[in-house]
Amino acid sequence: MQSVEVEIFGRRFRLRSDDPLRTKRVADEINRQIGELTENYDNLDFTKLLLLICLQQQEQVLLLSDKNIELSSDLERMNQMISMIIPEV
Repeated sequence: MQSVEVEIFGRRFRLRSDDPLRTKRVADEINRQIGELTENYDNLDFTKLLLLICLQQQEQVLLLSDKNIELSSDLERMNQMISMIIPEV
């Protein structure tokens, strides 16, 4: 693990990471999202902004998980159809 320093909403954080570049990218994305939120909710403090981002991210995770399940099911059906069309060798 390596130490990496990131800045989010003007605050510096020292983190440990196996992939410092990825950690910086994640922090940059969080910082970008906080910037967008502050345009709409300039009265919220740092903690509430982070909570909103967490809720948005979790919603995205759930949507992507549902989509992944749907695509896996579609792929399984297609594989079954292909196996009926093309006999196994």
